[in-house]
Amino acid sequence: DGVALFGDSLTDGFGSTVGADRRWSDALARRTGRPVLNAGIGGNLLLNDSAWYGEKGVGRFRRDVLGLTGVDTAVVLLGVNDIGFSETGTEPTYKPAPVVEADELVAGYRELLRQGRGLRVIGCTLVPFGGSDHWGEHAAKVAHEVNEWLRRSGEFDAVVDLARELADPADPDRLRPSYDFGDHLHPNDPGYEVMAEALSAVL
Repeated sequence: DGVALFGDSLTDGFGSTVGADRRWSDALARRTGRPVLNAGIGGNLLLNDSAWYGEKGVGRFRRDVLGLTGVDTAVVLLGVNDIGFSETGTEPTYKPAPVVEADELVAGYRELLRQGRGLRVIGCTLVPFGGSDHWGEHAAKVAHEVNEWLRRSGEFDAVVDLARELADPADPDRLRPSYDFGDHLHPNDPGYEVMAEALSAVL
């Protein structure tokens, strides 16, 4: 009855208090009492391998989730870096940085769903990241399109709408200030707690 959280730095827990077990995986385990595996890699991409951030999500899903015993539920929160790296500067860590369209990410999610048949696979909308170094006109467009697909497609077994849960009511493209670690991309401890609460409601 284990739950595997599959994602990037938002799953790895960047922005939470270091050494205090305040990531959303920790909060989820406390809330549900279920075993929770954190399969988050900071900087990870769904669609492209990275010399800095490892094998692409569609490639590592089999090893990091499907290859584990005792896991019956996978939770996917991945795609912000695919959208956002092309908006950042020229830092070598943010390569490859192709301009990604919504249909490419949807194809990636469908590949995870294909691989994950037999598991319960839960999708998460991309968190608000307006004002961060990953944000720009194209990123905004694709994030909106991807999130609408996630909400409406019915292809995942359930969807957790983190975009709505974490949004600033005054500007839904941005994290609510009380949930913002400070870079407008990663939640803080209360933000991760909200994520865990929303996920626990559909487990």
